[in-house]
Amino acid sequence: MSWTRDDEYEAFKRAAHHYDASSQQWSLRVWDVTDENREGGWHWETSPNCLRNQAHLRIVFSPLHAPRPDSLPNFLELFRILRIPSDFATERVQSVCHSFSRRTDADGCCSWFNFLFKNINIKQGHGQQPEVDQRAPRFGYAASTLPQADYSWLLSSFFLRVHEDGSVVLACFGAPPEVRRRIERFVDGGKWYDVKTNPYVLFDVVLDGLYLEVDQMVWNMNVIFGPLEHSILELAHTKDYGQLSSKISFAALHNCAKHIIYLAEGLEACMLAVDAALMNSDGVLRDTADESSAKTRARVQQQLKECLRYRRSLFRSTQLRLASLQKRIDNTITLAFNVVTQKDSMVVTRDSSVMKMIAAITMIFLPTTGVAAVAGSQLLVSNWHEDQGSWSVMATPLFWLTWWIAIPVTVCVVVLAFVWQWWAHSEQPHREARRLLGKPAAFLKNLQRGK
Repeated sequence: MSWTRDDEYEAFKRAAHHYDASSQQWSLRVWDVTDENREGGWHWETSPNCLRNQAHLRIVFSPLHAPRPDSLPNFLELFRILRIPSDFATERVQSVCHSFSRRTDADGCCSWFNFLFKNINIKQGHGQQPEVDQRAPRFGYAASTLPQADYSWLLSSFFLRVHEDGSVVLACFGAPPEVRRRIERFVDGGKWYDVKTNPYVLFDVVLDGLYLEVDQMVWNMNVIFGPLEHSILELAHTKDYGQLSSKISFAALHNCAKHIIYLAEGLEACMLAVDAALMNSDGVLRDTADESSAKTRARVQQQLKECLRYRRSLFRSTQLRLASLQKRIDNTITLAFNVVTQKDSMVVTRDSSVMKMIAAITMIFLPTTGVAAVAGSQLLVSNWHEDQGSWSVMATPLFWLTWWIAIPVTVCVVVLAFVWQWWAHSEQPHREARRLLGKPAAFLKNLQRGK
């Protein structure tokens, strides 16, 4: 609220000029109680001017107040008739996640809050796992091709106007289906008389419907993530790394984690809205001196607070389920990385086997190479005898000296290799070494004590 000026929805008007135009029929669904119709009734209207008529109680289902050029005049007229503050429209332009306001003005008082929540819809073909039904972010934009990606949101706003004469108007902008059903059941059941005592009863009905929408979105996310989690667990158990690329999609895991973060944000905003409704539910209408009316007011006020506290506990329950889902996806992402690491380790082990094979092949040709090296050195001397017409090969003194040195050195190397292999794969030598090394240390410690 500004104390210096009223900008007449300037931000909303500016946003309409930058928004993609769409040809949608603008209409209102209205339920009202008038002097002519004391029981109330539903009717459709194509112009907001119908709201100028006096009504004791009125509920309006309006399209979402998106700043589109084709619907801008109708929304501006609706805002003016209901005396909606400019901040209400500005919050929609800024896509506010949470807001709750109660204001007193010359016409009485008004309250409103916004609802912004991640939309998760399930798509499942025959014989396929459930996945996120990809929706375009807005009209005119293409859907993403990434797995489990979705950019759609549940958007709605609720405005409550209480006039000085006690008449009440609730305007629902873009109300979700569950909210519509809850309100229809509320007015059909004849429970709307309590609204005259405390208009925040309507907010309680709205929050009841919003809880069902929120809880369903969290359950949808749980249904989508469950098979993805199971496939990664099965892959880690069977170690069938040949299906690694088809079973693990880090893009899908990232999108699921991102959706859960958005769900947690929206759920926290819903709990803040319930707390704000509890805080502002007192004194919406003026107190009366009538004793019976005072008792009724106290009863309705107590029931309203009890209902709002119950709504908060339900949102808290969904929040706990979402926190559990968040931990599950963190654990699954960690497991997926470990599976990839194991696959890389197997590749390294396979490379080590190849190196061993190369070493074995080298050993096969080593004797031939050794013989050729000795034959080509000065250890053997060859002479040609012309009288006999043949060659003679004689060993030099260095030949025998070479063997006297080479054989003991080779034996020592082989023995050292076997000792090292035994030492590396046996636990007993380590214990023996610690025991033997511990004796000198204990001896030195005893000497120090003796001093």
